[in-house]
Amino acid sequence: MLVLIKVNAGLIAPQLPDESTLFENQEIVVIEGKDYLFADYVGMKWIESDHNVDDYLRSLDNQSEPFLIELTNITVTGEHVSLGNGGIWWIPQSERFELTANVELPDSDMMIIIERVANGTHVIDDIRVKAQIIDGIVTIKGVFSQSGNYQITAERLNAGLDIIEAPFRLAFDKVEFDAYV
Repeated sequence: MLVLIKVNAGLIAPQLPDESTLFENQEIVVIEGKDYLFADYVGMKWIESDHNVDDYLRSLDNQSEPFLIELTNITVTGEHVSLGNGGIWWIPQSERFELTANVELPDSDMMIIIERVANGTHVIDDIRVKAQIIDGIVTIKGVFSQSGNYQITAERLNAGLDIIEAPFRLAFDKVEFDAYV
């Protein structure tokens, strides 16, 4: 029988209405700012939960997964920008560029993380660029002050979106740049 037992800080076992070993798969959960032990009680006593278990389980079902938004029609422009071998955007060092893409998000600003990499995969450091989303178009304006290989990945941006608990995640292929002298 699944139960929710209200608990206070400190040792949990003395607060339980039966032996702690009879409460399997124990987990402390917070409901409306209060701590509860959520567990599967396998003992013989009749134990009444301090919070409705069905309501708690329903609330877990209602916590939806972030929805996926695809970036499409990604393009990079600039005075001397060109699309080189392997789909890598070639940009002269210290030259301004503009990346645009279609995205189904409301008008807003978003911080974009561009990673500088070595050997195509080892992240050395990153730079932050503010993107603007207006009328379904995301625009990123930037400049690479150092020569090198740079990338924007959905994995890195989604890690940040996860931290700030955004209700969405982004889907797109890696955008790669070579800044050259």
